Amino acid sequence: MSTRTLEVTRPFPASLSGHRTGCSKLSVFCLAMNEVSYYGLPLLLMKVPNVAKAAVGRSAAEARSRLAGEDFDVAVIPLTMLPEVLDGGPRRNRPRILALVREQGEIVSRLAWRHGVAGCLLWDEINVASLARTFDRLIRGDVPTTAHRPDTHLDGKLTQRERFVLTLLLRGMSNHQIGRAMGISVHGVKRHVSNLLVKFNCSNRTEVALVAQRLGLDSAPPKAM
Repeated sequence: MSTRTLEVTRPFPASLSGHRTGCSKLSVFCLAMNEVSYYGLPLLLMKVPNVAKAAVGRSAAEARSRLAGEDFDVAVIPLTMLPEVLDGGPRRNRPRILALVREQGEIVSRLAWRHGVAGCLLWDEINVASLARTFDRLIRGDVPTTAHRPDTHLDGKLTQRERFVLTLLLRGMSNHQIGRAMGISVHGVKRHVSNLLVKFNCSNRTEVALVAQRLGLDSAPPKAM
């Protein structure tokens, strides 16, 4: 397995499992967003004073395996990987989950809330000082950035055609198939998908489908066009 584990030469107390407070050091698992972060995070975490032990993985399978077999106080998981990691089976304990996000926003808060995360970490603000502050708040029993209960009215912000496109997208249809089903051009489909990307604050159609499923927007059939 390619997970990287680092042992920091500092006293390591008993686990914070069950959100126990009073410890001065944490055991941390991070799921890297890319190859650069996979090799860079261990070096960064070694410098964080309140981290006693850390492991870094680069796949959801590795994350599930480590969380199922080892005790970690904190697990830092990229937002879009939350369902694959946290819905993939039992975990040995219940570590505090921090969602790693590229930008904070309404959709981020919704998805994070649905998975019961303790807070969110902005990727652009990942450094020794910010991690130390975040982990210190967890040690004190506080949370970093609160994942607010979501506004459930996103569906009402979609047009009828966008809702139809979203439903067909969730069925795994390509742009050409959606166009034929709706009787519109592929360019028209791309325009509706682009609008969905903006409204869902996502970078691709896979993320749109993920967020829509987690918000329960895939449960209702599309209205007739």
